[in-house]
Amino acid sequence: MATVSGKDGKVLNGSIQIAEITKWTFNPTANVGSWHSSSGDGSKARVAGTKSGSGDIEGKIDEDSSLYDDMQEGSTVQLYLYRDGSDYFEFDAVITGIDFEVDIDDGEVNSFTASYETNGEWSDN
Repeated sequence: MATVSGKDGKVLNGSIQIAEITKWTFNPTANVGSWHSSSGDGSKARVAGTKSGSGDIEGKIDEDSSLYDDMQEGSTVQLYLYRDGSDYFEFDAVITGIDFEVDIDDGEVNSFTASYETNGEWSDN
């Protein structure tokens, strides 16, 4: 397996690229049920249950970006999270919150972090 740089990563909401993204995370998870019964050997048995996913999108604020129109807390978005120029995750998500950061002391570029949770299944393309 070859390692891949994230320099070509990007985030789209539908067909619109969200400008000035600096980092994204996607954390797929599965609920795992466990039990022990009288027929067991003293060890827990486990089975995978429902799946879910969550993550964050970080970037610099670009007032011309669709961030302000489409990615508000509570809104549903169709995310395409690109790992490189062609490999990506695709899913519907609900934006659970947005954190804005303004650094008055150093005058850094204003930034944001949008948190989301998946809404249904996802694909790994």
